[in-house]
Amino acid sequence: MAVLEEATPVPVELQRAVEHLEELAGRSELGTADWSGVSLAGRQIANSLRSEELRTAIGQTTLLFSCGHLLDNLARQSGEEQDTRQERLAAQTELARVAGNMCFEHDPNRQQTLDAGILRSLARLLAVLLGVSDSVRMQEDEAKELSLDELTFVRATTGAMLNSSLKFDPIRRELTRREYLLPLLAILDSQMTGRATAPVYTTGSWAAESADPQREQRMQVRSMAAGWAANILEDVLGEDKADFPVDFGIPALASVILASASSSSSPSAAHIPSDDAADYLDTDIEILTISASLLEGIVQDSDAAKLAIAFSTFDPSLPYPQRTLLHHLLAFVKTARPPSYWSSVSDDPARTEKAFSTIKAAVVRAVVEAPNSDEVMERLWDDTRRGEGVATGDKSWLVEKLVRWLDEAEEGREDMLVCASHMLAGLGRRDDHTLSLVRDYHLASRLARIVRDRVSGAVGKTGRPGEKTQVLFGVVSLLRHLAIPAANRRAIGETGVIPFVSQLLRKELDVVQPLQLATVGLLKHVALGDVLNALAMLDQDTATNPSSGDAASFTLDLLLSLSTRVDDLRLRSESIRVIANLVRTLFAAPSDDAAPEAVRAGREKLTSRDVAGSLAEMVRTSERYPVLVNEGVVGLTLLAGSSEKGAALLLDALLASPARPAPQLPSTDSDLSSAMSALSTTTSTPSPPAPYFPSSAASLLATWLPSAPSSSSPPSPIRPEMLANVASLIFAVFHGTAGSEGEEAKRRELRGVVEGPLKSAAGVLSEGAFGEAFRRALEAVERV
Repeated sequence: MAVLEEATPVPVELQRAVEHLEELAGRSELGTADWSGVSLAGRQIANSLRSEELRTAIGQTTLLFSCGHLLDNLARQSGEEQDTRQERLAAQTELARVAGNMCFEHDPNRQQTLDAGILRSLARLLAVLLGVSDSVRMQEDEAKELSLDELTFVRATTGAMLNSSLKFDPIRRELTRREYLLPLLAILDSQMTGRATAPVYTTGSWAAESADPQREQRMQVRSMAAGWAANILEDVLGEDKADFPVDFGIPALASVILASASSSSSPSAAHIPSDDAADYLDTDIEILTISASLLEGIVQDSDAAKLAIAFSTFDPSLPYPQRTLLHHLLAFVKTARPPSYWSSVSDDPARTEKAFSTIKAAVVRAVVEAPNSDEVMERLWDDTRRGEGVATGDKSWLVEKLVRWLDEAEEGREDMLVCASHMLAGLGRRDDHTLSLVRDYHLASRLARIVRDRVSGAVGKTGRPGEKTQVLFGVVSLLRHLAIPAANRRAIGETGVIPFVSQLLRKELDVVQPLQLATVGLLKHVALGDVLNALAMLDQDTATNPSSGDAASFTLDLLLSLSTRVDDLRLRSESIRVIANLVRTLFAAPSDDAAPEAVRAGREKLTSRDVAGSLAEMVRTSERYPVLVNEGVVGLTLLAGSSEKGAALLLDALLASPARPAPQLPSTDSDLSSAMSALSTTTSTPSPPAPYFPSSAASLLATWLPSAPSSSSPPSPIRPEMLANVASLIFAVFHGTAGSEGEEAKRRELRGVVEGPLKSAAGVLSEGAFGEAFRRALEAVERV
């Protein structure tokens, strides 16, 4: 870049205008003629600031501080002197233009603008004009339509804020404060009631015909101001949302989106030149996209925003619950479509359709996030049953609406299914709510139907498989949640969903591991303590087959295959935990719910080398997770104690070395972003060291036993009862194989691994039931 030998000369006329403005700023009082002089000088300066060199030269004067002083004067007296109102409005508009143009790609001038308090005064003036102050709307009987001059000030102010903040962090941080966010949000606010002024801009308003002679000029100013305000909010709220005024801002952002679908007429936009219409549409899509994204992000980050989206009143003229913002947003999710004129204006209708889908998806994510706050969950559950227009004790209008969506959603309305299932999951985060959802709203059968209808498409990848797996993830996650209370597990099993949902564990869906993780979570719950559900996982008929011709796989087969196929340790462990629950349910105690011969057949299926090997593998690889080791130990003990065959299988399983590479540790939320980062760099970073796993399950148990806590030991996650369970397993294996021919070598090998650690633990845990378990185990070991 060229280096100037001397400062760029300032034209004489411009120099005079700067000096005049500085002189006016020094006066103690300004009258009508003075404010007219401010606007004339300001306009001349703003129109002249076309080059960086000139902006630099003018920046070396006191111009910006003079502008700051004048704007502070205007802000402090705003609304007091009606006789000079028009002159003052013109002056503040031109001062805003001066500041905005001085800041264009010029950081030193931006800093001066910040130091001079220009943006703070502009925000105060804008808040007064739009009728917002400290998050409280000024109420009037009828909203005032802004004049063209007022709209021009709104545009000039947003332009100054945008130019001064672009890539300049000091001002970006300044604009995150409430005093700036309120007027910027008020520019976007499309609500028609409870406000001092009519909306500055409503998306789509340009497409409606009007007899106003200033219509085109006004619409251009409106659209530009709203687009700039949205750009500023998107940028600065990405920096910091802590001061966001949720009580005003959440309804304001939502109103932008709702207005796009609320038009009672169907404007054609035929009267608008095609280039202008395309520009307006692009601005509308940008404003809607930003508003929806901000709504989603703020609700996710803030409990106060969750309250606001759930309980704000949107249209007080309507009865409850139609007046609520939540009701309006749900109606948007169900009924909103891209306005008809979008397709005629756009040269790429597919792009606009996709844009509207993105906007709606963000709204869905915002809505379903609300009940993830405990306070919102409780209030929604109670208040939607007791509000005005809802009889006391009746069912919740909200839950009934969401349940109806599960029934009514047609093919292609996955957005409704996702919204309903995720929101019901948020509402059901208490056992009494979950029990009610199954008992009073018959939710389990509805969810089971959705699984049955869509599982074949997900496995066979027919139709729109991505959308099917997204729906299934929401539905299966909700079923998993419903299955947590034991009282719901039978009802879920009786829907017949188990064989169908199990097919989601097939290899074809390994690329959708979150769905598979939700599936094994559901199976883990329904298998525990319910014999009929457990038997359903072992004995399925071919009617459950999601693909034509082939016999469907039993749940147990799919679980075993998954546990040996995937690398993710969490998914592997969770799938084996289902098997452990099957063993506990069918071996722990007799049941009156199933025929004895069915239970015996189920036990026989579980007494297999694969089942024993999977449980032993979970023990071997779960050193960091004592609960998992203990679950595996309990399952192994039940198998070993069931028969000589079971004990022999367990002897082999405990000593077996892994036949496959070590699994990956559970992934974290940052893994995906880290992987994506790695793809964009040219240098590689060392991989973390592979986790260490013992050579066999027996070796892992041998490292556990010496950790038996004494009275003086610090607290340990390995509790005494867990160690006693290990002792019981050792006893069951040695006792069950005592008369087996050909097992002596393996028995001696196992004794060599566990005897010393077992004695160490027995020396510490020598009293009561724990001591008895260790004595029995040692006696069995020493008889080898």
